[in-house]
Amino acid sequence: MLKPLFLLFIFMGSLTLYARSEVEAINLSLQSLGSEESLNDTQVLDNTLDRYRGTIKPLYHRYTQTTAEIEHIKAKFTAEEIPVFFALIPYAESKFNPSSRGYGTAGLWQFGKQSAKNFGLSVKKGHDERLDPDKSTDAAIRYIKYLKKEFGSWYLADFAYAMGEGTLKRIIQHNGSKKISVLLKDPHFPSGTKAHFAKTLLLDAKIHYTKSEDEKEQTSVVVSPRAL
Repeated sequence: MLKPLFLLFIFMGSLTLYARSEVEAINLSLQSLGSEESLNDTQVLDNTLDRYRGTIKPLYHRYTQTTAEIEHIKAKFTAEEIPVFFALIPYAESKFNPSSRGYGTAGLWQFGKQSAKNFGLSVKKGHDERLDPDKSTDAAIRYIKYLKKEFGSWYLADFAYAMGEGTLKRIIQHNGSKKISVLLKDPHFPSGTKAHFAKTLLLDAKIHYTKSEDEKEQTSVVVSPRAL
């Protein structure tokens, strides 16, 4: 007969094997963006994420309310071989509100007027295609692909999306590095971009890389005493 302590050890071992921690999920999200650094390599990212962990619950709730819409957007990004991380940008930028307006920005993707025009959207009085979820998503895909080509990695493309190409180029040049751990320490790295990246990263990790309780139960190990 197995001793209770040994049974506890086996049970804890199965949890370790099959449960995926938040750190592991975040690292997988970082890998999808082409980062060679993990959360363990960059304390400044961990500190940044800490500031925004409390915002993820309402954003995730919004995600569950927009299942059909986001699946359509994810399919577009997948077809273009863009990480699904980017499909979640509207939650961080506009709380997935197609009618949202900011300071000179509008729509799901919060395009500025010039960026919208540069990537094929019409922005006229009474006809603002930034407010069209389908057309603005297609424009966002064109923009993100352009940024990836310009900066060479997906995480830098996201930084550029949030802060602008010129600002990111200056920060990279000033630091002589493209590493997340270096760039986030720069005092000129915009706080809005930190919020954008942290929220999207945490949401991506939760949605795409963290196993649900049902999945954990389906993959749990049952150890037969006879096998020991």
